[in-house]
Amino acid sequence: MPLSKQQISTLITLVVNTTPDALSCDDCLGDVAQFAESELVGTSLCESLLKVREHLKNCPCCNDEYQSLLEALRSIDA
Repeated sequence: MPLSKQQISTLITLVVNTTPDALSCDDCLGDVAQFAESELVGTSLCESLLKVREHLKNCPCCNDEYQSLLEALRSIDA
C-alpha cells in the first residue's frame, strides 16, 4: 500500500527535524513527567529538558503521552 501525501510529508518533517543528539522515545518519556511539572509551574528548563521539548515537538506518540500527563496533573490542581 503506497503512502499518502500526508504520511510522506510527516516523514519528511520528522527526518528534517531530527538531530544527532535527539532523544529516543524511551529517554524522552523518562523525563516527560519532570518536563510537565516544570511547564505547569512555569520554571525554567535545564538543558536535558530542552531536549525533551524538542522530542515532543517531533514525536506525536510521546506528545500524546505528555498531553495526557498534563491533563492529569491539571485535574489534580483543580
